[in-house]
Amino acid sequence: MDPLGNNKIFAAILASALVFMGIRTLPEILMHHEVPHVPAYIVGELESSGAEEEIELPFPQAEWVAAMDAERGAKVFKNCTSCHSAEEGGANGTGPGLWNVVGATKGVHAGFAYSAAMSDTGTSWTYEALDGFLAKPKSYLPGTKMNFVGIRKESDRAAVIEYLRLASSNPVPQPEAAPGALELTAEAEGASDIPEVAQSVDPTTDPSEDDGNNVAEGADQAPVVETPDGAEVMTPEEIDEVD
Repeated sequence: MDPLGNNKIFAAILASALVFMGIRTLPEILMHHEVPHVPAYIVGELESSGAEEEIELPFPQAEWVAAMDAERGAKVFKNCTSCHSAEEGGANGTGPGLWNVVGATKGVHAGFAYSAAMSDTGTSWTYEALDGFLAKPKSYLPGTKMNFVGIRKESDRAAVIEYLRLASSNPVPQPEAAPGALELTAEAEGASDIPEVAQSVDPTTDPSEDDGNNVAEGADQAPVVETPDGAEVMTPEEIDEVD
């Protein structure tokens, strides 16, 4: 094919591309619309406006306490026996022995080298601390040497903690359930219904500063008579002299 024929082919392809681009842009030119600078509404605000504020419930809730089952906890604890022992006098393994752990001080167990993050806490293993640590150790205590993903189910954590509670020479008492959502709501509503007591006396006034308007109850006092503006007020003695 001669060069002139190739030029004709390239020109046809280029013309087709220009026509195609023109077809795409022509509707936008003919149907131009203005976009407002300020949107009429924000989708995110509409979605969040209908959401109720979540109430953070205190620990432990009644469901957690009810799930404290030592028999079930013993079965779940079998997954931990490769690193821990919960028997009296049990030797330390990859992790420390857990006899008497509930209520004990964190990072204190004979013969075990804890991480600095654990030994520096200075706090004790409360029920809430154990539950948080067992849920996800690395998140609860960054820097801990415990390589464990955690126990996902809350009921399983409660059962294991009950098993560990009884693994003691003197088990601490079980926790009492904290108020639930309905109880907290009722307490808040009750507090808002307390009426305000109106004060009959100005609290900024010193009772000892008598300006003649404050009269002790039961004291003799002449009746107060309202008189027109500018009228002369007569004393009781002057009235007697007139009579």
